[in-house]
Amino acid sequence: MSIVYYLDFPCPVKEQVKPGRMLRLLYARERANEAVNKARKTNPDIRPEDVQVDLTLKADGTQQLKVASAAEIQKQYAELESLAHHCKDCRARVEPQSFGCRGRIEFPVSLKAEAMLIGRIHASHGDPTGSMLCNYFENNGITGNRTAEMRKLPGVFFEADKPLVRRLDDGRRISSNQVFELFFLTGQVSSKHARFLLGMFDLYEPNLPLDRELHSLSNLFVIEREDSGMPVSRVGLKIKDGKDDDRSTRQLQNFLGALLFACEYGSDLWVKI
Repeated sequence: MSIVYYLDFPCPVKEQVKPGRMLRLLYARERANEAVNKARKTNPDIRPEDVQVDLTLKADGTQQLKVASAAEIQKQYAELESLAHHCKDCRARVEPQSFGCRGRIEFPVSLKAEAMLIGRIHASHGDPTGSMLCNYFENNGITGNRTAEMRKLPGVFFEADKPLVRRLDDGRRISSNQVFELFFLTGQVSSKHARFLLGMFDLYEPNLPLDRELHSLSNLFVIEREDSGMPVSRVGLKIKDGKDDDRSTRQLQNFLGALLFACEYGSDLWVKI
């Protein structure tokens, strides 16, 4: 299981394959690859035609189970694969593979990833953002209760069985359950809300220097705008690559990169579990 997110940014692929179908094809291919790899651990010679894949698909507001062979799924995916060349220079590709405008954060979310995110909250020294965030939670009913229910299944959704807590100077507390609900249980993140999230968690870095090579900047994600072939502005994600980052943290960082893109290009970011 995973958190799946998708940048709603127009491109030649989406002109030929509707976004909903694109997401279903990508989901089915991943499930087929997982099933084939699992089957080949016991039978290295098994053919995709002989591997059955269970797919959970949403139709008319309900979850439906569909069974298909891995070979059938691979044949359907060929429709999308033929368009992969459009992804090479796509600005919305936050993950390195083709169709990287769609990404995943796999469960369970690691404790390190939770700590990275809640650690971005400024809780003292006169910075008002922690208090503003707490007010936002209170005013919008973001209690973290839905996340707490997920955490009752040990090792399924989260590595840790208890949330991390950030205590503010005024005595109020913010938990990583609330932070998870804010980022991942809202369904749709507008470009304005993406900017809000980046600001509240001190993730937005404007006015990056223009006189340096892009590769020399330490920001994990940088968006550059040009005029007549010359850079005129640069903004970045205020996060650096860490050599000890685990998979969950790296996937979370890619999601934050998608938030930066949504903010800068006026795109919606869709999130679902």
